[in-house]
Amino acid sequence: PLLAHELRSLERKINHIIFIQQTDQSYHLALDDIRDQSEISLLVEPSFYGRHCKTSVIVIATSNNTYVFDIRALGNIFKQLAELLEAKVPRKIMHYSHRICDLFLHQHNIKIDGFSDTFVELCVVRQDRGNCSLREAISIVLDIPMSELSCDEIDDESHRNFTGRPLSKGQLQYLGRLAILQQKLHGRLIYGNICNELEQMATNFSAEFNKNPKSDEVAIRMGPGSKAGIECINQF
Repeated sequence: PLLAHELRSLERKINHIIFIQQTDQSYHLALDDIRDQSEISLLVEPSFYGRHCKTSVIVIATSNNTYVFDIRALGNIFKQLAELLEAKVPRKIMHYSHRICDLFLHQHNIKIDGFSDTFVELCVVRQDRGNCSLREAISIVLDIPMSELSCDEIDDESHRNFTGRPLSKGQLQYLGRLAILQQKLHGRLIYGNICNELEQMATNFSAEFNKNPKSDEVAIRMGPGSKAGIECINQF
């Protein structure tokens, strides 16, 4: 489950979502923020049917802010944002990337690069390749009830796909919450599961010298070309 400070941060962020409908100062400040990140969380709605969908909103969560880009109002994904999506950095965290990448390529001629997929990560961790939506994955891994990952205002197709206008505050907060939690999900799956073995190797390696109380022996083993501790590292 999320820690208390993570819950406070989540609530603070979803109450300060930045909704962008034109290429004004907020738009350019958002691009500057995104450009400065090493990693962002990316949602696209609708995207379930890939190229057969028409992009309505793009949601990007950074370490600082959460942005909802109204692509219907903007009219297009302009060059600066497209370049960020195609760059290796910032790394994009997505769920069901095969659907999102298909949409971007065939609807916008944008080839996404530099990304991680929380669905793929979940499959590896659970050793189960069964379908699992982003909401389901968040609920399972972060132990958040599905009821807290829903929105009462998503009650018909246009609201579920975020194609109707205007978008309500509840819809924006729902999207922002998922984008922020998707980033948390990625962290838990990678650092709490997949990287455990690497972290244990690093822990064992780091203790190679300090576990020996005999300083003279340690000095000898620290010489140039030393392979001390190498046996802690399993390559495969």
